[in-house]
Amino acid sequence: MNMPDFYANWSRSIPDFHFHYLTTTPEQATRNYMDFIYKTYPGGSFDTRPLNFSNVAATLSIRKFLLKKVFETFPQRKFILIADTSNSDVMRDYPQMATDFPNQVQCIFLRNTSSTDSGDKFPYDTSGFKNLNQQMYMFFNVPDDLTGLDIVNGQCYNQSIKQNLTFGYQGLPFGLGSSSSSSGNSSSSGGKTSDAGKNLFSGALALGAAVGAALWQLS
Repeated sequence: MNMPDFYANWSRSIPDFHFHYLTTTPEQATRNYMDFIYKTYPGGSFDTRPLNFSNVAATLSIRKFLLKKVFETFPQRKFILIADTSNSDVMRDYPQMATDFPNQVQCIFLRNTSSTDSGDKFPYDTSGFKNLNQQMYMFFNVPDDLTGLDIVNGQCYNQSIKQNLTFGYQGLPFGLGSSSSSSGNSSSSGGKTSDAGKNLFSGALALGAAVGAALWQLS
């Protein structure tokens, strides 16, 4: 099962479920990007990076700025935040959103690209997750790791997937930063999977940079 299948299943099975795709690519350069998303994933709203910003802080932290705007616009909705470890701003902003909006962030799912993609071995900082409840987030390797999770009721963590978080920089060259201080169980900088495993994640582009949140109305 690949990520588009998971999205389609969530869309079918969860009432009033909505997808919001967010990319930090400037809006003038996103036509092909958006075309790919809408041909591969369920329909939804889309945020891009405006080119002309008078707000310097927003320019430097555009993903958080855009997410905060959505959260504040829909205060009665719960959010599932999805991305991958190759995005440094995600690694900083997602746990901060969970801290700033604790009643709205339901789950955070981050695919560990270092564990599966030989070309995506980027260092990533897990320090923002140190004070979050492990039950609300998960670093996963392939989409099948999400199988069976009851996200509506807050089941966000598959305990069979090792987390190995150091709550610092991980995936550094020469094994630096690889000592685990987490009691959790997904490899953070571990070995490769087969090509078949990579093919499960044909939507890496979308999950990594474009998907900011999936949300639904609270009952």
